[in-house]
Amino acid sequence: MDALQKKSIQSSRGFTYTYYVSNPVGATPNTPPLLLQHGFPDDAHTWQYIIAKLPQYRIIAPDLLGYGGTSKPTNPSAYEFSAHTKDLTEILDQEGVEKVISVGHDWGSTVAQRLYLFHPDRVAGVVLLNVPYLLPSPEPFDIVATNDYLEKTLGFTFLGYQEFLITDEAPGILKAHADRVYDGMHGAPRDWILSILGPRGKFKEWLLNESGDLTVEPREYAKDPEHKRVFVERFRRDGFEAPVCYYKASCYNIYYEKEKSLSPERLVIKVPLLYFGCSQDGVCRPELMAPAKAGGFVPDLEEILLDCSHWSPLEAPDSIASGIQQFLSKRF
Repeated sequence: MDALQKKSIQSSRGFTYTYYVSNPVGATPNTPPLLLQHGFPDDAHTWQYIIAKLPQYRIIAPDLLGYGGTSKPTNPSAYEFSAHTKDLTEILDQEGVEKVISVGHDWGSTVAQRLYLFHPDRVAGVVLLNVPYLLPSPEPFDIVATNDYLEKTLGFTFLGYQEFLITDEAPGILKAHADRVYDGMHGAPRDWILSILGPRGKFKEWLLNESGDLTVEPREYAKDPEHKRVFVERFRRDGFEAPVCYYKASCYNIYYEKEKSLSPERLVIKVPLLYFGCSQDGVCRPELMAPAKAGGFVPDLEEILLDCSHWSPLEAPDSIASGIQQFLSKRF
């Protein structure tokens, strides 16, 4: 990220956004800039390894609302996607950019999708990592009822952690155990993400395991002590009150109330869409793309399946950068 220029803007809503840009000499002229949108609980630096492998493209990588150098409101309504993505279009305006390739990972994937849904004139293409295109719910979302249904039909749930993250106690526990948050997110076993985040109460149990008998070998990329130090210091400073608002906005149906008015025609992603599914991600499952595919909502879809876990920008940057480059070269 050192090669990128750090900038800031105050949105019309009054929020300050920090973002990073690269304007390489000789940038591929016919390719729109890449707008890189990170997920929970990260910041723009999540993209650093991928950015380093795409030097020929113009890049815009913001710290999304609630993270890094950007404002951190604790009212979940601030994270409603039509307003949140409007903030991002104001960054594009400041940079003189008409259209972008909207790229996202984790919650950033949802932001990247909603940027298209609410501002299709600003998006030339979409690239999603881990989280597939999730159609807006036709009815209010109930996380408890959803987990009950998953347990009844599948015999397990992969969304148990969300019940914990929306509680009043979650931000304090996460902050006090930021090192355990890091370890829990980046465990090496193939089924680790599902085993730690899926069952109800398991993630909280992991965080509060003061005796230390619950341990896990980290993935190779996560063994860098500097990477962990930066993560832990960031959240001991900033806390988690803002980041968990993405989950609260979902579970409180703040997203639903705005998205329910979108017509079926508006839900079709008509621009080229590239999706990276990850076989070891037991929470953000590739098969969740099925409803969008079956309904004809992703008519110009390309898919790449990677054998990695949830934090694919850190674990598989070579494969992702190569896939993005081939996609852009072919389609733009």
